[in-house]
Amino acid sequence: MQNHPVIKLIRRSNCIPEIPRTFGEALNMLLEPYEFSIDECIDKLQNVPGLETALLRVLNYTSTLDRKMLTLKDAVLYLGAKNIRIIAIAYITKLLLPNRSGRAKIFNNRTYWKHCIATSIASRMIAARTGLCDKDRIFTYGLIHDIGITVLDICLPEYLDRIYEMQMERGVHQIVAEKIVLKGITHSKIGMWLCGEWGLPEEIKEVVGHHHYPFQSVYAGNEVRIIYLADSISTNYYVKLLGTDTTFNYTDITMEMLNLSREVTEDIALRLPEEVERVNRIVDFDLF
Repeated sequence: MQNHPVIKLIRRSNCIPEIPRTFGEALNMLLEPYEFSIDECIDKLQNVPGLETALLRVLNYTSTLDRKMLTLKDAVLYLGAKNIRIIAIAYITKLLLPNRSGRAKIFNNRTYWKHCIATSIASRMIAARTGLCDKDRIFTYGLIHDIGITVLDICLPEYLDRIYEMQMERGVHQIVAEKIVLKGITHSKIGMWLCGEWGLPEEIKEVVGHHHYPFQSVYAGNEVRIIYLADSISTNYYVKLLGTDTTFNYTDITMEMLNLSREVTEDIALRLPEEVERVNRIVDFDLF
């Protein structure tokens, strides 16, 4: 993977922010919040450029307390591990978005971000219905599942525009278009590569790398299957935002494995638009 020509182009672009591997170590701690040392986790998070400032800005903007939060430890103690994890992942996602409109000329990353939020919400709803995994953890994974797209937007925007154009104007499936433009790889593989570069937890790597093909995953856990189904549900919401008539079908085998009926998935799809707007106001990139 390291020698793939597209990965080499991404590296040579010098557009990917440097994230210390201690960030991945801190995320691993936050995934098991009952077993980690707060002080050690804070030390690791403090090594991520700008993260402390971003967390405090979000907290002081949304907090109803009478005093301002002044330190990272204040933020961690007040928000708790789950909320810190969500904000930390939203922050590194923001690092890959150069500005409000992105670098791509045709592709709109702000609209696509709503797809990521919708995937997070749908996955949380599925987890809540099935009890197969932690619903807050899977929400976090939904935010980052398409990080490969944001890598293309900031590093190779002209490639992303070509992919998007093939989808919208010629009706080519996204994965097929990506393999044509990206010489055989997809945004999932690019995202998985970046997770490795940043030392993110193995669970996240598997979700990012296999959310389109859950049955190819070595891990093949419920998290991957849930993100796969949530991503499919969210994709229908996304194409409606774009004003197209394309419809993506959910695979029966995945719903059977998760013990979900089609009525449940359709109910989740109906509730998405309102929930996306609500969460989009909470995870507001303008605060970072």
